[in-house]
Amino acid sequence: MATRSLLVLITVVLMVFIVTPPNAGFAQDDTKGRWAIGFHGGGNMWIDDYNKRLVGEGGDIMVRYGISREFSAGLLAGYEELKSNQDPPLNGVTYLKLQAIPVSFVGWLHFAPEKPFNPYLYFGAGALIYKRQNGLDINLTGGQFKTSVLIPVGVGFEAFASRSISLVVDAGYRFLDNYTDGFKYGKLDGYATAKVGVNFYLGTSAREKEDLAKAKAERIREASEAEARRVKEAADAEALRKLTLANAEARRIKDSTEAEARRLAELNAHRPADTVIVLERGKTVILKGVNFEFGKALLTEDSERTLRLAFNALVASPDVNVLIVGHTDNVGSAATNKRLSLRRAQSVKSWLIGQGISRRRLTVAGKGFDEPIDDNSTAEGRANNRRMEFRVLK
Repeated sequence: MATRSLLVLITVVLMVFIVTPPNAGFAQDDTKGRWAIGFHGGGNMWIDDYNKRLVGEGGDIMVRYGISREFSAGLLAGYEELKSNQDPPLNGVTYLKLQAIPVSFVGWLHFAPEKPFNPYLYFGAGALIYKRQNGLDINLTGGQFKTSVLIPVGVGFEAFASRSISLVVDAGYRFLDNYTDGFKYGKLDGYATAKVGVNFYLGTSAREKEDLAKAKAERIREASEAEARRVKEAADAEALRKLTLANAEARRIKDSTEAEARRLAELNAHRPADTVIVLERGKTVILKGVNFEFGKALLTEDSERTLRLAFNALVASPDVNVLIVGHTDNVGSAATNKRLSLRRAQSVKSWLIGQGISRRRLTVAGKGFDEPIDDNSTAEGRANNRRMEFRVLK
């Protein structure tokens, strides 16, 4: 039985080293402020006045609290079977067993509380409650429990499988009084013990609470900064939107005013003085006085005189075909101006067809602002660039 118990204990210890090596990477970051509960089992060897040592089984439950990172204190209680043999018999007894319940208050000194491999030393004081039995399981204490002083000391280590679970190996000695074996003479009684087990850390450590508080404060700070940025960006966007609208409205009013001024100026100053338009093959004729409503392809009433001259020229040269080309200034996008110039050329073509000119003689094109004849940076230059041309085909 003793050999088998020792083999079981050695096997469990080896498994601890294999499953959780010292460089596992986890550590009990702070024992302070945390409760721990442990379950340990192993063997013991009773040292008393009998002359044969046997290995007994035992286990304990530990409950402790981290007072600081290096020191914790708590309660250690369990069950032990302490066994001895005697040869020759002593007072007729050859085998003695204690059924014992050890209870003690214990302090632990942790030497590496922030490391994955954490050795420790422990010591304490308490009591051992026990009954003595012989080899026939006959109580030698009259069925009554006896009590002995118990002073536990020992060393061990924890190997952390996670921040909340550690595997434990420890060995120690329990000092007792001189009467647990039934004899008040001889050496002081006690027993050596070795155990393995698991400790579970509960709750949140002081450092973890501090880290959580810092993380929460950081989240609040980041959220506040993000909200401040969002409010500022929204305010900036609204201000930019209003500025854009104001600029667009100012540009629209300016363009409208300039367009009206151009229309009147063109009506009065650019009214064609000629009464006849001559179409020559390969030549280009600018139809001065052909105007449209602002941004549209709708001919204005004052355009009819010039269109009438163009009509007369086409009637006078029935064998001539023309390309009607529309041009714009550079206000607006290129695509928009190209579409607008083409539609305006089509409006002139439609007017001439409506007057009786064959559609086979007329083709259209829209150049947008690709072919300016004046500077688009001035109102006068832009007015000159907005024009309608007859390109007489050869």
